[in-house]
Amino acid sequence: MKLLDTKAGKGWKKIGVRHHHGIQIPLLSLWTKKSCGNGEILDLIPLIDFLADVGMDILQLLPLNDSGADPSPYNPLSSTAIHPIYLSLHALPYLSSPLPHFNSETKRLPYGDILEQKLEFLQSYVAEVGGRIRSEDGYQDFIKMSTHLYDYALYKVLKEKNKSPSWESWPKEFRKTSKHGRKLLRKKCEKELSYHLIIQYLCHLQLKRVKKHAEKKGVFLKGDIPILVSPDSADVWAHQEFFDLDLRVGSPPDLFNPHGQLWKFPLYKWNIIEENHFAWWHQRITVAAKYFHLYRLDHILGFFRLWAVPKGEPPDKGHFVPNDPSIMEVQGRKLLETLLSFSDLLPIGEDLGDPPPFVRTIMQELGIPGTKIFRRYRKWKTDRSFVPYADYIPASISCVSTHDIETVTLWWQRFPEEAKDYAAFKSWSYEKDLSQKNLKEILYDNHHSGSLFHVNLFQEYLALMPELTWENPEDEWINIPGTETSFNWTYRYRFPLETLVKSKKLKENIAAILA
Repeated sequence: MKLLDTKAGKGWKKIGVRHHHGIQIPLLSLWTKKSCGNGEILDLIPLIDFLADVGMDILQLLPLNDSGADPSPYNPLSSTAIHPIYLSLHALPYLSSPLPHFNSETKRLPYGDILEQKLEFLQSYVAEVGGRIRSEDGYQDFIKMSTHLYDYALYKVLKEKNKSPSWESWPKEFRKTSKHGRKLLRKKCEKELSYHLIIQYLCHLQLKRVKKHAEKKGVFLKGDIPILVSPDSADVWAHQEFFDLDLRVGSPPDLFNPHGQLWKFPLYKWNIIEENHFAWWHQRITVAAKYFHLYRLDHILGFFRLWAVPKGEPPDKGHFVPNDPSIMEVQGRKLLETLLSFSDLLPIGEDLGDPPPFVRTIMQELGIPGTKIFRRYRKWKTDRSFVPYADYIPASISCVSTHDIETVTLWWQRFPEEAKDYAAFKSWSYEKDLSQKNLKEILYDNHHSGSLFHVNLFQEYLALMPELTWENPEDEWINIPGTETSFNWTYRYRFPLETLVKSKKLKENIAAILA
């Protein structure tokens, strides 16, 4: 088929040029009778079994990167390290200590409390059994193959020693170090480093177990690679030459964000990264390939251009870097081709918004699917009508929402004029509240569009049985972009996973949607 002849052909061959259906979850939001407060890696196994049972073959996860005290998975302290909060504590080797206990029935996730208690438990656990783990051949092999984690482990140790929220306020001798200097520092605190490396090894073992189970069940795991990293991260600290720390990335004012957004991440110096043969990006893709079969490529437009905002200025004072469309086009093509060359993983680009025409043209030429959200996929420059589902191109993923926008039920309530437009598009009589019948039809249409991928938030399917979701649809929202509150990224499913996957009614509804 034509898609196999593109630059992404290896990825398409691995996945199969056919229709794929699945769900997206923030792992943090799950909870089971075995997990300690939040979703943990091995909780994915019963979810994979559920997907296989209902005929779905994609499980999409939000990023699993260590984000420290921030629950946002898109503000990572490391581009490759896994967050310790996801470790399935009950399955740790040589376990003898009692596990921490949490009330899992709170409406929002008490992220800070859970993280603090889990880290306290892991410190005691590693102090007790760390020597046994370090003596394992598997651990030694992992360390030899994971030298990229050394800077991360050192960064974590120095962050703890300096008790500082940011490396930029560390003592001068720690703020900027050479590769040789970091090596000397590692020797001075080898024992402290090993704690973090052991945690990463244990995460690695559990993720490999999940991947093996998914392959056995015919389910593909879809990871998520944030395009940017936190300014206070191991990556920026260890590779300051790759980043412009005088500018912060955001997004310009648009139809959906009239004031623009400020994301606070530093810009890349692509020329310096290229001089280093893109080794840093190669490592990111290589690590992802250990655990996933395909991945969401976050903000793919950012490889063509980034909205740069000077420090201290609002987002509407920003400018594009680069600013010349011809340079954008050349840069984007080169960067995407480079990423495709690093593995046989298929990237699916998050290309929402109104990018320059050449962005999607290049994505199609390279075989990289884009993202289609029905309520935003309209003919905005003409009659604003909805694009018919049959017109969605095969190299795309159909979604009814994302982690950054409202669920369909909430959208229907918050934007009645758009809901009326959609009701007219579907020849429905408009009702103030979206009925389960119409929600089911929206999901059905999504899974029968021209796209080859159809993946939605798990709670969109749960909403077909209102008793399985929170009474207020706003509580099903994961993140409100442009805001920084304790609400964001603390979403929690109303019931434990055991209850959800055993729901006969849920299985019947999904089967009807896929039929």
